[in-house]
Amino acid sequence: MASSSPFPQVDFCIALLGSGGVGKTSLLKTFLGQTFDEDHLPTVDDYYVHTLCVDGRHFTICFVDTAGSYSFPVMRKLALTMSHGFIVVYALDDMSSFVEATSIMDQISELKGKGLDSVPVVLVGNKLDIDMSNRKVSPQKAHEAFATLCRLEGQYLETSVKTNWRVEKAFSEVIGTLIYKANVKERQTWKARLSRRKKRLAKRRKFKETENDGECNLM
Repeated sequence: MASSSPFPQVDFCIALLGSGGVGKTSLLKTFLGQTFDEDHLPTVDDYYVHTLCVDGRHFTICFVDTAGSYSFPVMRKLALTMSHGFIVVYALDDMSSFVEATSIMDQISELKGKGLDSVPVVLVGNKLDIDMSNRKVSPQKAHEAFATLCRLEGQYLETSVKTNWRVEKAFSEVIGTLIYKANVKERQTWKARLSRRKKRLAKRRKFKETENDGECNLM
């Protein structure tokens, strides 16, 4: 990340976005091994830095926990702009939070989807532990909403922070995609460097051969 970022310099930055009260902070704290708290306290934009070891390599990740309200629009815009991956959360028993989630994904697609690379995003329907008679958003509706957005790479998952169901999977999907993309980019960089090096060596050999051809031996 650039030094001008308000977040610390890390390998990846992942933002959690969504309406207030859908469980973003609880989702993150559960993933980080903290205790689930049923009492909802409105979040002020915050970030958590966490180190993970994957296949013997250590990665430092900044998780940006955004406020559900628009009280801090500057920080929310920064989170959208500076983050490499996103977890967009809504509550299965709250249609308005789903509408907000689809609006956020539209913003991500517009802000981050202009480049050649697709953007890692996981859409999370939280509170799977609720009475299903209170459910307002069907899995089909959520899948369809995700599928219509171009330039977003990821999937739709349903979680329960209360029972710790699929919490880790929501994060591992985004993290795994980011690491894979980083590895691909690293391999491409090395291939490009190797190709340039081979070209330089070939030019040197050709130059030497030209010099040798121009030499004459005196008897």
